[in-house]
Parts: sequence; structure tokens; C-alpha cells
Amino acid sequence: MAQPYSARSRAIEPFHVMALLARANELQAAGNDVIHLEIGEPDFTTAAPIVEAGQA
Repeated sequence: MAQPYSARSRAIEPFHVMALLARANELQAAGNDVIHLEIGEPDFTTAAPIVEAGQA
């Protein structure tokens, strides 16, 4: 029999991106066009102006 999760582990908030993904999937299921940009790992570096703006 599986042991229940501890109260501490049950109190951990879900990863925010997963909530965004769930909402995007709901919108898509409702017939909306959705371009998924909420998850993934880019295969390119961040453009210098964006990095500079983030450091400002």
C-alpha cells in the first residue's frame, strides 16, 4: 500500500508553468488557437539587448 505524502510535501505549491500549461490546454480544448511558449528549453542564446535590459 502506498504511503500518504507528508503534510509538508502536500503544502508545496505547484510549478507555476504547469498552471499556465493547464490553462493553455483548456483554451485550446475550447477551440482557441494557442501557440505554446510556456514550456521548453531554447536552443539558442538570449540576445544581448535582452540580457542587458535584464541586468539594468
